[in-house]
Amino acid sequence: MDTLNIFSKFIIVFLLFALFSACNKEECEYKSKYIYEPIVFDEECNCIVSGKVKYLKDCVTVILVDYGDGTCDHMATKTICKNGRCELSAGAFEEQFEVDCDKIIEDGPISDDEAAQMGY
Repeated sequence: MDTLNIFSKFIIVFLLFALFSACNKEECEYKSKYIYEPIVFDEECNCIVSGKVKYLKDCVTVILVDYGDGTCDHMATKTICKNGRCELSAGAFEEQFEVDCDKIIEDGPISDDEAAQMGY
């Protein structure tokens, strides 16, 4: 009886793990973004002045965006990653772009239009 009980618990744990893994895999099968440093909006200049966002495609980092150090210059730096590597020494490169001050930055899936605007 104890062996059956242990086996049943093992099966339940295995099924829960498989379900959790499948959900995570499905979440990665689209384009998404994640805020990994809080976005700061400056009321005086009416724009984002700092924060960092990671853009992913199929669970691989494709772009990092750094909105700055708090200076209200309406500029951000975009790092285009190569094969999931975002270090310049690994072939990634950076470019500056003007911040759309009306854009709301939120975690989650992104549209094909937003992905195209970001360059992937």
